[in-house]
Amino acid sequence: MISIKKETTRVITPKGGSLETYAFREGVYVFYRNGLYYFLWSVDDTGSPNYHVAYGTSTSPMGPITVAAEPIVIQQDAGNEIYGTAHNSVLQIPGRDEWYIVYHRINKNYLNNGPGFHREVCIDRMYFNTDGTIQKITPTHQGIQPVQLTQGKETGNSGSFFLKKKKGK
Repeated sequence: MISIKKETTRVITPKGGSLETYAFREGVYVFYRNGLYYFLWSVDDTGSPNYHVAYGTSTSPMGPITVAAEPIVIQQDAGNEIYGTAHNSVLQIPGRDEWYIVYHRINKNYLNNGPGFHREVCIDRMYFNTDGTIQKITPTHQGIQPVQLTQGKETGNSGSFFLKKKKGK
């Protein structure tokens, strides 16, 4: 049996907030950009009209986490029939300050019939303000255009993916 020594763990989950703002539920994703660790998490329940992603930052991956003044990253857009936007990850294009959020949403035909089982994977562009805060994302039906990656050795921030041309190809 494997066990964890209690004295070696530390809970850094942000306290407080409400279901309308940033009350932590689940689904944490962490990425690093320009000296800050960004912590994103899901708020509320899958079938709730308020289900969304919130965030906070820290200078250390061990916290403490400071919740953003405007913590909502992405939230449903009922007017465009986009529901259940949460559980996310973030991609950075290597060598560029170009970021994308990948998230799921609920298929509109299953809002009242098993919303937690009928999800669609989506991707939209994510932008930052000059002070490092994340601009609130408006979810879309069309997603993004193809992203051109250059071949060769590229470097990026932690968590980036790398494209390398294979020898002889």
